[in-house]
Amino acid sequence: MLTPFMLPLLGLIVTFGLGWLAAMRMAKLETARGMIDKREGSLVADGAQGVLGFIGGASAFLIGVLMLASVGHFNATSEVANEEAIAYSAAFQNSVALPDPARQIVQRDLVCLMRSVSTDSWHAATTGDLTGDRNSNAWRAKTVSDLGTFAVASGGSSDALDAVASEVRDAAKLGQKRLLSGESTLPLALWALLYLSLLVLTFLMTLMMRSYPLLLALCIGATFTVSAGMICVLVAFAEPFDTDTGVYISPQALEAVLISSQESQPGAAWDPCERLSP
Repeated sequence: MLTPFMLPLLGLIVTFGLGWLAAMRMAKLETARGMIDKREGSLVADGAQGVLGFIGGASAFLIGVLMLASVGHFNATSEVANEEAIAYSAAFQNSVALPDPARQIVQRDLVCLMRSVSTDSWHAATTGDLTGDRNSNAWRAKTVSDLGTFAVASGGSSDALDAVASEVRDAAKLGQKRLLSGESTLPLALWALLYLSLLVLTFLMTLMMRSYPLLLALCIGATFTVSAGMICVLVAFAEPFDTDTGVYISPQALEAVLISSQESQPGAAWDPCERLSP
């Protein structure tokens, strides 16, 4: 099974390999033509060091920008997940003010909805399903329907019902935003530019240091290692719900809301929930 890191690292290996091979091939051809002194073997003048510095700096800057964008996307998505949990918590706490039997039915709906979101909906985010899952959608529809029924029965003047309905709507919006945020926001063009800059950097390093194999190996190895590490961090944060990266957003906040809500309002609402949709 391919991990999220394998394709970017494979691309990095190919990039460095092509840059090295192209430089060595050019040096060999130019040496055969007598354009390079065979004893020194240098192909570029000292002025090319400025170009090498520019390309190296540009590559580092680009990776840094991509890392900041990736980490920022992860943190923003984590904040959305926390706000979703807060909305469900507020909905459950507002339901306490409802009279029976509305309180029991609405709390039951909310408990099953939160349980489904923390499992089924989170799984949908992990698999990249932007539409969510049917069971959570069904429980959300039931909750909204029951709230509407009780609102009609109470004459539409219940502040507690309005508060619960408002929080459920907010939670639904945040849940959809969470699903949409599961997709990586890093465009393919930036990846192409990154690999192109690293290709040129490897090419120039090889040309300038080919007479010093040990130094060349150390420089290419160090550049590859640092680039690989930064790209792995970039990839890990780019997919907030991908459990294969080791860095992902779990439903911990929503699970904490479930635990605290059960402690504050125990009862039949916490019995096992049936599935409304497969």
